[in-house]
Amino acid sequence: MLPILDNEGMREADRHTIEDLGVPGIVLMENAATGVVDALRETFPEARRVLILSGPGNNGGDGFAAARHLANGGLEVEVCLVGDPAKLSPDAAVNRRLAEAFGVPVAVVGGDDDLAVVEALLDDWPADLVVDALLGTGVDRPLTGRLAALVERVSSSGLPVLAVDVPTGLDGSASVIPGPHLPADLTVTFAALKRCHVLPPACTVCGEVAVVDIGIPPAALEAGCTLRLTEAADIALLLPQRAADAHKGGFGHLLIVAGAAGRGGAVAMAARAAVVTGAGLVTMAVPEPLVPVVDGACLEAMTEALPADDRGRIAGPAGLGDLLGRMTALAAGPGLGTGDGARATLDWLLEHWSGPLLLDADAINLLAGAPERLAARETPAVLTPHPGELARLLGIATDEIVADRLAAARSAARRAGAVVVAKGYGTIIAAPDGDAWVNPTGDVGLASGGSGDVLTGTIGSLLAQGLEPLDAALVGCWLHGRAGELGGELYPAAVPASELPALLADAWIELEAGDDEG
Repeated sequence: MLPILDNEGMREADRHTIEDLGVPGIVLMENAATGVVDALRETFPEARRVLILSGPGNNGGDGFAAARHLANGGLEVEVCLVGDPAKLSPDAAVNRRLAEAFGVPVAVVGGDDDLAVVEALLDDWPADLVVDALLGTGVDRPLTGRLAALVERVSSSGLPVLAVDVPTGLDGSASVIPGPHLPADLTVTFAALKRCHVLPPACTVCGEVAVVDIGIPPAALEAGCTLRLTEAADIALLLPQRAADAHKGGFGHLLIVAGAAGRGGAVAMAARAAVVTGAGLVTMAVPEPLVPVVDGACLEAMTEALPADDRGRIAGPAGLGDLLGRMTALAAGPGLGTGDGARATLDWLLEHWSGPLLLDADAINLLAGAPERLAARETPAVLTPHPGELARLLGIATDEIVADRLAAARSAARRAGAVVVAKGYGTIIAAPDGDAWVNPTGDVGLASGGSGDVLTGTIGSLLAQGLEPLDAALVGCWLHGRAGELGGELYPAAVPASELPALLADAWIELEAGDDEG
């Protein structure tokens, strides 16, 4: 798992390396510049003229050092120092002097009227590539004045941009885009990912992100780290193992309590996903009128009829008592509705079922404002809300979720004592203790009806097979996201949710193959 740091965590890792371990800061800067140059040459091999925009801080120092290396390598390089030369950080000042000693021209952009210098280099030189070494992680408010005008002008030039550490205008600690900013085609960051690199919408303007080792020890990056990016090799190690002489009874029995008239597809897709991802047995408990629909939609799963009201919705929990003793995990919510019968059913399940539990969709809506109802469970539940459901669960506006999905997921996990899967681009998996993970798989092809039901069945299946709730959520999200990516090769707009279960198998095969190769 790759650590994801905020600005404070990165500063502390820098400080520890420099002050406690004794590595000179200028050595780290030199390593950073070398990493930028290597990434530039690999990604933009045709670039011959490079315009580097450097600020007065250490990010600008990285730019000056990179300019020297690029010039040594035969490229034409121009540097614009945007800021007061008297305010250069000590290491940046050293690298400015070295760049000029090596013949790199450095122009100073000191006031709002000096943007003509940049204009000329963009229009008349002209550059092939812009290196953004202006501010790095140090922005926590919208750009204004000269800097806002500068990033707008560079962005409108159409030139490719390589950002050093963090694109100018973004806050390394935040997922939001505060205001004017300079989108990058490639971001070269140092030692560890920052939050803006992986959380939307900020991550959408970082381009490809390359992490460069600059000599900060892994222990310094892990100290205090509470957010990580999942990787295929780690997920592969969590996959349930299947012995050659095993039988279906050894892979668990998942009960799916869900469905209402007109919503049988949600149950069937969840069940199909559970079958494909290895649950030994799957039973769909649905309102009695829905039995013929779901019975034929997932041939491998069994059905149990529950009492229904006059609208084809679950009327209550009657009949569930005889089932629970045979189950190893329970998933509830898809298509369930939020009527009195659904509420009574959920209340009964929470009282009588103490085993692995997944709640999705309407089962989460029925807990609106009261996630603490789950906190006393011995086994943490898994909740899989989309932003609207997460907002209802916490009793806040959806806009607040979108603004900081990480904080919302952590709050829900803490209050519910549950593993919370905050669905969306860069799905966040949060544990009750505050640790969280970002799932890197998945794309816009999953933005279609029924996709979440497939995730329910996938994680429910893994719970039934004995995975711990957190591990089941991590594996399930990876498989589900990767299935969506594979489906995008067949369906360019949106992947039909009914196609995802088969693609889950392909994603699983990929993981196992990668694990074998490692």
